Amino acid sequence: MPKVVDHDARRREIIGVVWRLVAEEGIQSVTTRRIAEAAGFANGALLYYFPNKDAVLTAAFQHIFDATNTRADKADGERRGLGGLRTLCLEIMPLDEERCTEARLAITFWQQALNSPEKAAMHTSFLNRWREEMSARLGEAAEDGEIGELPDVDAVVDELLSMLMGLQIMGVLSPRETTPDRQLAQLDEFFARLRRG
Repeated sequence: MPKVVDHDARRREIIGVVWRLVAEEGIQSVTTRRIAEAAGFANGALLYYFPNKDAVLTAAFQHIFDATNTRADKADGERRGLGGLRTLCLEIMPLDEERCTEARLAITFWQQALNSPEKAAMHTSFLNRWREEMSARLGEAAEDGEIGELPDVDAVVDELLSMLMGLQIMGVLSPRETTPDRQLAQLDEFFARLRRG
């Protein structure tokens, strides 16, 4: 009887291999040949699950977004107001090895998205979901009296997302200067300004 293969589990396994390669060898090591070798597949077998390296990296980017949201849900499944907003921010920021690896993959995906309308649309879709959550948390913070009414919620969300994306870049490219303590100080100052109005 032929062996039954769980294709979704095998795809997750391959994405896990990509993570490990990025963390241990750098993004330049992520070739289809190296992925197949690290996963213990024949090079051709990898193509059964992902047609090319580009597709693997796209799946890994989807995984980043999902993993960030899953961690935030585990940390605070009932997120509300500024506390809930801070929880989401902490999971996006490159504060540890796992989130730094996520940032490395995100930066690689952004590079690809520059020349791919499909990837750019995927990135916009993900960011819009975070925008919606951030806007909702800010609205709750105003309702609960944590902050005053914001004249332009979108502008505040734009500023916050720009800071978070910037921290991902700086956390990867300048880790000695962009320490977790300095990142947290930046986030705390942002929230302090919100409270001051």
